[in-house]
Amino acid sequence: MKQIIRYAKSHRLRVLIGVAGVLSLIALMFYRLGTLTAGVSQQELNTLNTPVGLHAVYNHPFYLPLETVRSLFFHIFTDFGAFIGRVPNALYGMTAVVAFAYVIWRWHGRRTALFGTALFATSAWVLHVSRIASYDVLYLCAIPMLLATGILLQRHAKSALMFYGVILAWLSLLYVPGLVWLVLLTIYWQRDVLLDAWRNQRASWQRILSVFLVLISLPLLCINLMRANQFLLWLGIPDKWEAPLIVLKQFGAVGVHLFIRGPEYPELWLARVPILDIFTLVMCITGIYFYARHLKSYRTKMLLSYALVGWLLVGLGGAVGLSLLVPLLYVLVATGIAYLLREWLQVFPLNPIARGLGIALMSAAVLLSCVYNIRAYFVAWPHNETTKKIFRYNR
Repeated sequence: MKQIIRYAKSHRLRVLIGVAGVLSLIALMFYRLGTLTAGVSQQELNTLNTPVGLHAVYNHPFYLPLETVRSLFFHIFTDFGAFIGRVPNALYGMTAVVAFAYVIWRWHGRRTALFGTALFATSAWVLHVSRIASYDVLYLCAIPMLLATGILLQRHAKSALMFYGVILAWLSLLYVPGLVWLVLLTIYWQRDVLLDAWRNQRASWQRILSVFLVLISLPLLCINLMRANQFLLWLGIPDKWEAPLIVLKQFGAVGVHLFIRGPEYPELWLARVPILDIFTLVMCITGIYFYARHLKSYRTKMLLSYALVGWLLVGLGGAVGLSLLVPLLYVLVATGIAYLLREWLQVFPLNPIARGLGIALMSAAVLLSCVYNIRAYFVAWPHNETTKKIFRYNR
């Protein structure tokens, strides 16, 4: 406790920014969570009426991380409405934002982490997915969690507690349809770090415990995979294939929805507005340019593999949705911001006015983008006639 107080006194500005960030994130996720729409949608109603508890989890263990939290909340609040029904999603939305912030901080520093996290947290897509009762939020969390846990494992390879925590996090994602491919990719990219962490578990009981964690986590999944029509769902592959031409159109539509115009999905999105506004789109293209100049780097190869596998899963039209790829867009946005700021500050290494002007302009652009997305979600979307028609059911 004394160390915490000492750190707070010596780093007051950082602590204030951190507290302000946490409070802002809580406000974004919980402000009018149950009343922004007049009711819930049919899909939300189906999700909220899904059985919960041990028996339900045993019979349908997919989406286990979210179902576990829902079971806890629905057990405590037996008579719940839209607000309580959406709280588990909001909590996972906050998890995605925190994991994203940690990744950008470690890769690009505090300033870029502040800019990038503000854009990601206020993204209309993130707010949509985090504030309705659906399973999409687990896909939103997936890549930020995998990247963050990979960094934590690299930095704390000697910590047994961190090793166990990372293993459990990756195992939990195996219960989300389609994510097995990303978990395997992460194990491949982190194979050297995993081996080092394994070697650092010198005591026999530590290694036995890590194996035990794996063994107790997989039987429930294996039992479910032996049931009819579950294996393909788990792999993220549709049980019925469309015609080849339609599949090709689906793959093309992923790029169109990410960069040109959003999907026609009124429950999650406003009309066909682009997912990225003009500023974040330019920063995203800048980030792509930066990684294209460093194709041989470890980070580029890792992100590219996530993007290709994610694109394939979304394009196939199975259980995996666009939410899986949206965090990658904002990783590129943050990279673009870091690259432009670095170039600007290198041009003016000693001129405080020019340096301050560059940072001020970037801050203003980020602020305008945040305001635009917040208004799009909290003002434009709930007042859209299509939205009103869809969110008309009571719970």
